Amino acid sequence: MSYINQIYKQNPWFDNIKNIEQDPHIKMLAQEKYLWREQQFLDHKFKDGVYVLTGMRQIGKSTHLKLFIKENLNNKNNKNLFYFNFDFLDSKKEIIELLEEYLEKVADKNKRVFLLLDEITSIKNSILAIKYLVDAGFKKNITYILSGSSSVNFKKTGEYLPGRRGKGVDFVFSPLGFKDYLLLTNKAKTENVLNAFDKKSSLEIFYEKVKTEINLKREFDKYLICGGKQKIINTYLVKREISIELFNSYLLWIKSETAKNDRQERYDKIILSRIMQSLSSDLSYNSIAQDTGVGSHNTVYDYLGFLEDTFVTHQLYNFDFSQNKINWRKNKKIYFQDIFIYWLIDLWINTKPVQDFIGLKDDVLKSRLVENAVANNLFKIYKDELFFHQSTYEIDFMTNNRAWEVKYQNRISNMEINNILKFKGKRFVLSKNDLKISKDLVILPVEYFLLLSDLL
Repeated sequence: MSYINQIYKQNPWFDNIKNIEQDPHIKMLAQEKYLWREQQFLDHKFKDGVYVLTGMRQIGKSTHLKLFIKENLNNKNNKNLFYFNFDFLDSKKEIIELLEEYLEKVADKNKRVFLLLDEITSIKNSILAIKYLVDAGFKKNITYILSGSSSVNFKKTGEYLPGRRGKGVDFVFSPLGFKDYLLLTNKAKTENVLNAFDKKSSLEIFYEKVKTEINLKREFDKYLICGGKQKIINTYLVKREISIELFNSYLLWIKSETAKNDRQERYDKIILSRIMQSLSSDLSYNSIAQDTGVGSHNTVYDYLGFLEDTFVTHQLYNFDFSQNKINWRKNKKIYFQDIFIYWLIDLWINTKPVQDFIGLKDDVLKSRLVENAVANNLFKIYKDELFFHQSTYEIDFMTNNRAWEVKYQNRISNMEINNILKFKGKRFVLSKNDLKISKDLVILPVEYFLLLSDLL
């Protein structure tokens, strides 16, 4: 079977480089008011090797592959920038046949070839196809960039591609944190503020300057609805609503990944419902199993691992000070990887005709969503070094030398900050309105902290 027609159909710039302007992803970008660019990916100096690009559906992976092509395309290399969406193939055998035909009949072997293989993990054992090609000698002057909306199959690259990844590294596209959201939607003002920041200056005085430039509380309320996904941000900020069709397109992402990985959609729904009920509280696998009836704690462990690998949830582990180590067996705290996912799951579980975000008027729910937003922000900065502590007292978030407590309420009593004062290191309390700096403790409004979190 020949794949030439499909190759040229998905790569119209092979015939004329101007055709890239008619690509659906590129045309869609031109219509969007707010455009986020992952410069770390676009500016990377790619070498021989297998690179991996992951992130939840519609986070911008395909768009950035097309942007990479557009920004590197010229009349001398146009047939060496190869893109293919693997939703259209069925087996690893077809992957091998397709790529062999392209490399042998179309590509210029005297120049670097970029194989941008989009959603390749939608095909079972697709990584084995890449292993076969590398072992067959297709590796010199070739850059493989593999994308997928789940890290489940990519985790097998350590098993399937030992010594075969060359200079390849991993890129993970995450939803925007609040600072990046501001840089996207209020770019000039946010850049002015950040450029003016000086670590030696007073945080109290600087806060007054920030407030003259940006209404942080108003913008944070918007962020608590649309989260950090560019498509949702563009839709909500322009139209002030998110259509049921757009909600359903994201829900389809969870359902399709569930089916592809031989999981039960019903279990997803039950476990996610339980997480919603206890958002910001610690949970055990056993308690989830008992409360939901999905089976044993092993089933819950399996499903939570799957939901994390498909970029739906995060798990935060308990750090035991008495033993100075992570206690993997104790309760975990589970957060959604983007605030918008909370509203998505709420719509799915409660079968509403439309999501009205009325929950933000509930002070308890809003405080939980605020904590979730803080968790996502800290995960982006500290990754696997972030934990919480729960024994005779609790600390919401901590690393080896920093701790954070979220107190999104009208008043913070002295008793409520006693726990964090037991931590030996830099301490932050993230408040609703309070701002107070002392040698023992930094209390900041949460949206102000999120603007400066990687600078403090």
